[in-house]
Amino acid sequence: MKKIYVIFLLTIGFAAQFASAQTVVIDGEIRPRIEDRDGVSKPLLTTNDPGISAIQRIRLGATFTSGLLTSQITIQDSRTFGQNPNASSDATTGIFEAWAEMLLMPGGSLKIGRQVLKYDDNRLFSGSDWSNTGTSHDAALFKYCVNDFQGHLGFAYNNNAIISSETLYKPGCNYRFLGYIWLTKDIVKGLNVSLIGVDEGVQDTIGTKNGVNYLKINLYHAFTVGGNLKFSDASLPVSALATAYFQAGNNSSGSTMNGKMLAVKVDYKFFDFLSANVGTDYLSGDNNSTDGIQSNFKKLYGTDHSFNGSMEYWKVPLTNGLLDYYGGVTGKISKDLSLAGTYHIFNSEYAGKNKKGIDFGKDLGSEIDLVANYKLNTWATVQAGWSMYFANNNTLISKDLMNSATVVPAIRTPQWAYVMFTIKPKFL
Repeated sequence: MKKIYVIFLLTIGFAAQFASAQTVVIDGEIRPRIEDRDGVSKPLLTTNDPGISAIQRIRLGATFTSGLLTSQITIQDSRTFGQNPNASSDATTGIFEAWAEMLLMPGGSLKIGRQVLKYDDNRLFSGSDWSNTGTSHDAALFKYCVNDFQGHLGFAYNNNAIISSETLYKPGCNYRFLGYIWLTKDIVKGLNVSLIGVDEGVQDTIGTKNGVNYLKINLYHAFTVGGNLKFSDASLPVSALATAYFQAGNNSSGSTMNGKMLAVKVDYKFFDFLSANVGTDYLSGDNNSTDGIQSNFKKLYGTDHSFNGSMEYWKVPLTNGLLDYYGGVTGKISKDLSLAGTYHIFNSEYAGKNKKGIDFGKDLGSEIDLVANYKLNTWATVQAGWSMYFANNNTLISKDLMNSATVVPAIRTPQWAYVMFTIKPKFL
């Protein structure tokens, strides 16, 4: 009897220890946003009225954590108010994330499944949180971390369905194969360097003439390499980030890639409640479309809204390239309220012609962005923003709104305003 009693106590002890080593978190996000779009992405002609939309993203996530395993499943519903009937049986939800991360060795783990990939300042890879749908990838990711060194090695391979022999991939993603390596390390106190190399296997779109699909794999490989140098020290008021990426290989039509992207940003903290920043982004352009070389920089899977203006006029940069000179100020009014303003000046690297053959110059106009953030409580925030774009004739021509070099269409003053609530309850 005594032996049974001891075994019972040991069993209870082990069960309690095992249970305490595990955690389960069930949380959610409800994020409605109302937008008044009066010339977002391009000027709106006076013959049109601005569009007002209410959109909402709902996420429900469950995260399981133990000593050797972490897994997460996030269900997402993204919609525009009124998009679906009041009574509808149509499926509107999907899986945004579904992954498991297993510890393989001290400091090393394997994360596999549908997951968000984000690195550095989110310029190449990001969860695109502003987007109502976000961005995630079906991938396998090996992670290694020791002290201040981190290394990631990721792979993905896409098909439209289960296949028994090779068929043409009609992209649901922008790549068929993806492989990348990311490394980061602190060099000295306050100075961090990160390096990344990306290999995108893109389906050949030129070799499928006469509707004949490939029976064997035929991929072009587009390479993006570069890195970031970041300086940040809490004891100093200044911080800075320098970025450089270069591209090589071939695009989906077989042209040689020769793009580059350079950026620098400097922040200065005057007081605890006031800071400012200045910076510039350069995305290379192409002024010769017949030489078989793509010199304009190809954007990858980073966030669009955080760079080059909130009105997203140059979300897809012109083939002629883009230069964005900007400066901004951020002020903390109270512990719960902050205000920020940024002014952008846009230019293309080369003058060019639009689709209708009309010439435009390098000056593409400018933009001002204002944002206010207010924390309602521990689980809810509200954000409001207003932007205005100062368009010129080059803006109208490059956006294909002018049919003649001398006839300027009447446009509304390009503006955009929104209010967004973000509510993140923890259910368990």
